[in-house]
Amino acid sequence: MSKTSKPANWPELDLLRGFAGVVMVYNHAAAHWVGGTEAVGLPGLLFTIGSYAPVLFFAATGLGYGVQAEAKGGRGGHAFGFGRKVAILLVADALLWLSPQTWVGNNFLGFIALTMLLLEPLRGTKKGWWLAAIAAAGVAVLRYGVVPKFVTEPAAGTPTMLHWLAGLGSPPGFAYPPLPWFAYGLVGFTVGVLAQRHRDAVLARRKQLVAAAAVATALGLGFVLWRLGRGSTLMRWGSVNGTFFVSGYVMITGVLAFALAAAKTDGSGRWLDLRGTSSLALVPIHYGVIEILGVALGSTVSSTTGFLVTASLAAAVSMVLAKRWPIVVAWLKGATSGWTILMLATAAAFVVAVSSTDVGPRTVSLVVGQLSLCALLVVMRPRREA
Repeated sequence: MSKTSKPANWPELDLLRGFAGVVMVYNHAAAHWVGGTEAVGLPGLLFTIGSYAPVLFFAATGLGYGVQAEAKGGRGGHAFGFGRKVAILLVADALLWLSPQTWVGNNFLGFIALTMLLLEPLRGTKKGWWLAAIAAAGVAVLRYGVVPKFVTEPAAGTPTMLHWLAGLGSPPGFAYPPLPWFAYGLVGFTVGVLAQRHRDAVLARRKQLVAAAAVATALGLGFVLWRLGRGSTLMRWGSVNGTFFVSGYVMITGVLAFALAAAKTDGSGRWLDLRGTSSLALVPIHYGVIEILGVALGSTVSSTTGFLVTASLAAAVSMVLAKRWPIVVAWLKGATSGWTILMLATAAAFVVAVSSTDVGPRTVSLVVGQLSLCALLVVMRPRREA
């Protein structure tokens, strides 16, 4: 079977995105309701696990890119158009940091766009997978071997763009420094290409791969716990330390083992998967759900039991709504004024973002604006009749 005739759909990748989405909700719920890094007990544990959500999403970006690159043999377009998708992600990202005080930045969605720009030249390169692997190793060497020798860490509260590029801190409006965060997408690309190239072998040896990934996860977890026992920490915010960087790969390996196992169970894990625009829609939706539940339940969410129940409800509701979002998009696509409605909603969201500092209006603008931009990936401007 030629590589172009192999299906490019991997349920395992959808499950990876879904798992990342669920732990993202727990992370942001803990940050919003119980102080995030100050949380202890079960809320603190869920917050820590949720802090790996961007690791998983960036790896999934690379995996999907690698699968599509191999399936198309480096040729062909993208599902929604490369330039269009990158531009929409960058614009949507601005609603995460844009404010009357902050006019330049780059956050989660913007970093996905940067990862796509990094991987695009590798799409049409026959040996792009190993170039990505070498680049990932280079990122690690630069961040943890070279940068500390030549760049001084910033004083408290004063990181510059140089510190952000070097991975030593993030100025206001910026997150996810290229060093080392690019490494997860690069490794994902390599794995995606090889998985698609050897798809039949992967599926035929699923049990062996699950077992191998489980063993690798256990060994990696043991190493991370050993590092923590010697005084290290899982530092992710601003500057990613070496222990967290390694633990990110442990998390990816563990979740891939879960996805490989769950995808084999005749759909029993499909309630967790996220496809297409649903994974993007989950970002604004979960912010809105967390805000609404926090206001509605007040101090109830601060207890351990209250947090667990409410955060689980937030995750379930967010996933259901995200899975239903493509239905709304399909309706807007068929509506005569769908594109106009989405453009007006996006414009209104940005007006609020640049003029208000109140949490309520800003959350509404984030949800409305990002959902509108998500739909604009599919809903095109109507063509004028000749």
